[in-house]
Amino acid sequence: MVRHMVTSPAGRRLALAGLLAGLLALGSGCTTTDYVTGKPVRNLFSLDDEVQMGGQYYADMVGELGRKDAPVNQDAARVALVREITSNIVAHAHITQLPYQATFVGDPEFVNAYALPGGHIMVFEGIWNPKLGLVRTVDELAAVVAHEIAHVNCRHSTEAITRQMLPNLLLTGALVWATLEEDDDMQLLFGGLMLVHNGLIVTRYSRRDELEADRVGMMYMARAGYDPRAAPRIWQRIARASDRQTAMPLSIFSTHPRDDLRAQELGKHLPEALALYEAAPVKRNGTRPLVP
Repeated sequence: MVRHMVTSPAGRRLALAGLLAGLLALGSGCTTTDYVTGKPVRNLFSLDDEVQMGGQYYADMVGELGRKDAPVNQDAARVALVREITSNIVAHAHITQLPYQATFVGDPEFVNAYALPGGHIMVFEGIWNPKLGLVRTVDELAAVVAHEIAHVNCRHSTEAITRQMLPNLLLTGALVWATLEEDDDMQLLFGGLMLVHNGLIVTRYSRRDELEADRVGMMYMARAGYDPRAAPRIWQRIARASDRQTAMPLSIFSTHPRDDLRAQELGKHLPEALALYEAAPVKRNGTRPLVP
């Protein structure tokens, strides 16, 4: 009897209507206010959720790094520098009440830094590797750290999860309906739409988030007394070193903007950042080289 109700035309319509109603209720209940822009955004998660989520991710990452014998917070001078920069910038962020924690990982080959929801900032030694790294001075390292703190304040991780969740659920529901109807054309259509959404639309949002974190982070570092001219300088250097001819055909699927575009966009906002820097009560000695 139950199987007949689901597979009958009326049953299928009822099931699909129930799914759509549930999705609409889910979407309408997740509007909140962006801490940075003050505009309404959709986010299914609270700050407490992000702290719990980020704490679990951090524990898992540290455990994995331990299994790979990667030294975590073992270089006292670099740990102190990363934490000093983080503390200075957090004081000028939009969300200061999070339990921010900066971690330095002594892996000279891994050129990366990233933020976890809730305030964990991970900086890898490869960031200032003399040959492969991104940064040369304290101001440039501050630009990288500020970018990651901006991701936390813009809540990009959980907003991205929310954005992806609702369309994927809708497309999955449509695909299930097409399967129940045994409509091969509609199955191909909705399957293709899911690929397009995850391959183009989701990555477009990710590129937008990266540009926002670049801009917001540059304002944070300027208010904290670090020279914001370091931010576009990083991407100008990377753009000069990159082989754009091989990278361009794949750029439409990239989750990060092009290096030269990032430098250009930061340049547009540099006058505002410089005004904040000039007004900062403290100027950091950011032109000094990084700890060797």
